[in-house]
Amino acid sequence: MNIFVVYAHPDPRSFAATLKNLALDVLMKQGHALQLSDLYGMHFKAYVSRDDFTNPLDDPIFDLQAEQRHASETGTFSQDIMLEQQKLVWADTVLFYFPMWWYSIPAILKGWVDRVFAYGFAYGDQYLLTGKRTMLTLTTGGPSRPYTPEKQRVINDMMDTFQRGTLHFCGMEILPPLAFYGADHATTAQRDQWMLQYRQVLHSLDLISPMRLNGLRLE
Repeated sequence: MNIFVVYAHPDPRSFAATLKNLALDVLMKQGHALQLSDLYGMHFKAYVSRDDFTNPLDDPIFDLQAEQRHASETGTFSQDIMLEQQKLVWADTVLFYFPMWWYSIPAILKGWVDRVFAYGFAYGDQYLLTGKRTMLTLTTGGPSRPYTPEKQRVINDMMDTFQRGTLHFCGMEILPPLAFYGADHATTAQRDQWMLQYRQVLHSLDLISPMRLNGLRLE
């Protein structure tokens, strides 16, 4: 498989980084082709602006969808956006690694989506990501004690905006997410057990069935 890893954590010593590094090692040894975007390491610009377009429309009003559609048709996105879109087109599977902050994804990852999942590329006139598989692997910073099964279901629901409202909306197949609760407070033994379990997931990645989700696309 061609696997694109999108990593969004500012600390290379984090457990999210450990999981990402394990995935890269295991998947490479399995013979998969890999590409990585370390958003913090790349200093990826996390906001939309006119600088996203090398040949913007001659319009005093900034219409994001119109600009993105024009750039999709003419190949005139900024270089950083085009490189990320090329990785997405190349990939069969996209794996995301990030901490859950305020029951959502980090701002830098949201900005990556805003800029890269452009109208005319990921949705609208074209859905170039249709059929690609994707999976979220996330960590929480709080202690594990409060995360009862009921709260875990709530946390999974909080990812619905990203999983169903963005990725599934753009035609991607969503694999069940993995969440590691209280990662910052876990013991070494607990982390070792998580790593063993995650290694098993990675070895069977191509066998995991996507979730059944109701779409949000208006057609």
